[in-house]
Amino acid sequence: MPVTNAFDDAPKIAPLPTALTERFAGDWHVHGQGLFTWSVFRVYRAALHIAGECFAADQIYALDLNYLRNVTAEQIAQTSVDEMQRIADVDAQTAERWGELLVGILPDVKLGDRLIGVFEPGVGVAFFNRDGVLGEIRDPAFVIAFAAVWLDEQTRAPALRAKLLGLEQG
Repeated sequence: MPVTNAFDDAPKIAPLPTALTERFAGDWHVHGQGLFTWSVFRVYRAALHIAGECFAADQIYALDLNYLRNVTAEQIAQTSVDEMQRIADVDAQTAERWGELLVGILPDVKLGDRLIGVFEPGVGVAFFNRDGVLGEIRDPAFVIAFAAVWLDEQTRAPALRAKLLGLEQG
């Protein structure tokens, strides 16, 4: 079911948290944004923040998710792991380890909560919420597999991917 413009009008994205910009200096700005839906449910509004002039997968970037419904940490982790296995061909043992790490880092979210992942290619992903740092997974393979959930051509949300990457406007 296509998302109507009334639901997809992009609100102003809040500035990144101070804890994030202090740790990862740069001229951060929104590169693209869109709405993630599952069936008829709006799940979150996503924004891709970059610190350079254009997006490059080998440069630091942040994925900012503003939740529009309640989701448990276990649901977030399991969905992420399932998608990483589907897209990036992650083996079961690695997927299980990453899932456990995600559950240990991410909180349950409710309407209005915000989770931000800062992707450092070759290093890892640091997780933040509005209040500060939540934790990190320092594994270069995790960066690639986790980013694929949103940015790979095989994502389950191709319209969101296009908006995040600036391939589709509006």
